[in-house]
Amino acid sequence: MPTPAASLPNHRVTESVLSTPGLHDQAIGGAGTAPARSWFLFAVGSLVLAGMLSLMLVVGRLPFLGWLFTDPLFFKRALVVHVDLSIVVWFQAGMLAFLGLALGPRLHRGVSAAALGLAATGVAGLLVGALMPGALPVLSNYVPVIDHPVFFAGLACWFAGVGLFCSLALVTPSRTDAKALNADTVIALRASAAANLVAILTFIGAWWTTPDAAPSVFYELVFWGGGHVLQAANVATMLALWLFLLNRWTGRAVLSPTAATALVAALVLPQIVMPPLAFEGTTVTSYFSMATHLMRWTIFPVVSVVLGTSVVHVWRLRAALNWRDYRFVGLAGSAALTVLGFILGAFIRSSSTLVPGHYHCAIGAVTIALMTAAYDFCTAVAPKDSAVEQPRRARLQLLLFGGGQAVFGLGFALAGAYGLGRKQYGVEQHVRSLGEYFGLSVMGLGGIVAVAGGIFFLAVMVRRIGAWHHPFTPASQSLHEQRT
Repeated sequence: MPTPAASLPNHRVTESVLSTPGLHDQAIGGAGTAPARSWFLFAVGSLVLAGMLSLMLVVGRLPFLGWLFTDPLFFKRALVVHVDLSIVVWFQAGMLAFLGLALGPRLHRGVSAAALGLAATGVAGLLVGALMPGALPVLSNYVPVIDHPVFFAGLACWFAGVGLFCSLALVTPSRTDAKALNADTVIALRASAAANLVAILTFIGAWWTTPDAAPSVFYELVFWGGGHVLQAANVATMLALWLFLLNRWTGRAVLSPTAATALVAALVLPQIVMPPLAFEGTTVTSYFSMATHLMRWTIFPVVSVVLGTSVVHVWRLRAALNWRDYRFVGLAGSAALTVLGFILGAFIRSSSTLVPGHYHCAIGAVTIALMTAAYDFCTAVAPKDSAVEQPRRARLQLLLFGGGQAVFGLGFALAGAYGLGRKQYGVEQHVRSLGEYFGLSVMGLGGIVAVAGGIFFLAVMVRRIGAWHHPFTPASQSLHEQRT
């Protein structure tokens, strides 16, 4: 197995060093990485836009500034676009970027191009639809919407592009060269693709069978079941990224292909009951209860097993590991947010800000895993003759985002513990107690720090993407940057 970089003397830059996962020699530039790069640009771009919108949302929640904003619909429109970009486009595009990396030149170019074209049209439709006069924001759970045909055309195009690429990825064999992703990562990525397809089928069934109703009721019914399946898909993505990062950090795979298959099957296979339930009718009680039970009883056990196995894996190799590696920071932050999300979720008893406190920790865990893996992705898809700097400030960026997201979720949870309602902004908020004021202030502080971490991430990504086209930098310099 490759030797961890931390255990190598400074003067040794041998062939074994250059083959160490995550270092300069991992660049695999060429035509085969074009789909992966395109999905990655979708992912980073969506996070940029979502981060900008989140700053406005944080300001609108601060109790001493809420009086400045007398139009709550402004925040709700911003919230719709923010959520769709940050937990739909960002997660799906990020997953497809790594799946594209895993499959490489084996992907059918025409189908890949069609999927990317649909996705680009979809994102444009989401943004343009939000600007349509009279468009009504509907804060349905999981996939909030703007009630306008242009917006829905964009959403349909996005899901069509994602579904097409997921279908292609499931029938395309993995690359078998020396620079292929580890098997357990690819298995989890394919599971995420399958879960995304199940979610899209559930959305279609729900749209077909949901009776006419007020927009708030109609869209809640439409997106409830598929939204729950999307959470399983996001968790599968997070697990794939954990396995990917652990392999790059420790030099060894965490799970055998058999174990990885069994675990992700336990997470994804139960979700296939949701499309039939959606086509049966979204007003049937089992449609709601089954989605809730699946989230409760499939995610926690599988994540707990993978997390426990990963901890044991790291403990056994602890003497040879570089604990200053940015991958450790990202993995620890993602795991901590996951556990915090589990804890906050266990305390939910009503529709208060404890709910967004829980899910911001949960989606933050996926986001920080994807952010951490993005550094390795930039190295992996860089052309062979490009300069690839190892990230020197990745640890700081990940600490800012992870810490800010944790404080953000805890602030929401504290305000919710005092009964503050969710989905309220500006003058809509009725902050009555000192606990609510304190919780929202903590939330605001954490949100600002998390946004700063997101902006930092953007700056680093722009530089690293730009480095794909710069002159070659010697591998010895890249190794030095990795250590510093």
